[in-house]
Amino acid sequence: MSWLVSLATALLSGVVGGAGMFGIAHLGVKWYRISSFEGGSGYYVIFLTLFGAIGGFVAGLVAARVGSAHWSHDWHAQLVSGTGSVLGLLTITLGIFYLGADHEPERGDRGLRVAWEIRLPAPSADDPFAPKGNPAVWPDDELRLQLVSVVRGKPRGYENATFDRASMRQENGQWVLPARVSLFTSKGEFCVNLTLGGRDDGFWPRLATSPVEGDFQWTPWYRTNKGAGKARDADAVMYRFRIEQVDRVN
Repeated sequence: MSWLVSLATALLSGVVGGAGMFGIAHLGVKWYRISSFEGGSGYYVIFLTLFGAIGGFVAGLVAARVGSAHWSHDWHAQLVSGTGSVLGLLTITLGIFYLGADHEPERGDRGLRVAWEIRLPAPSADDPFAPKGNPAVWPDDELRLQLVSVVRGKPRGYENATFDRASMRQENGQWVLPARVSLFTSKGEFCVNLTLGGRDDGFWPRLATSPVEGDFQWTPWYRTNKGAGKARDADAVMYRFRIEQVDRVN
């Protein structure tokens, strides 16, 4: 009779383990940004659900036998030992998944984004590689700001900024291009891939994923990579940025 109770407890623990890992797997798809390409996220959920069911069965059986031997021979001792151990393992697993996940930075329960301003150099016939024309009418493939997360020297994710063409302006004969992009990750450091009028450029901003109060103010103007060797700031592509809070879209 004791073994029958243990097997019944193991079966129930397997159901609890499978259901629990099904929920954790769905959270993992979101937290770890697992792509649905070619069914990747679906296979991930199925594998973890099966793993949870099998692991729950084994853990429940072992815990039930231990409970019967060291606690009480009553059926409830095995049931509590078996299912309780599985629930405890699920809680630990959920904590590990959460701590290892990539959570979008937030402040005061609101999301964060980065506001950019890109300042083009003053028109000059001396630099044939400088961006030309009115940037407000450049096609999308000639105007791009891509925020890239880099971990151990390898890109692991990116977001493309949206340029506000209607707010582009000229200051002292130089175009200023506003853009915004979500602060989509809390891991790694950031680089920016920049395309202006079909000319590629880039830079490494001093961008923190845990902003402090000063990060919500505009930074000074900095030069991009290709602007580093220019004699004057007016001859270089420049950028500045600040962090903004945004309401999350449910």
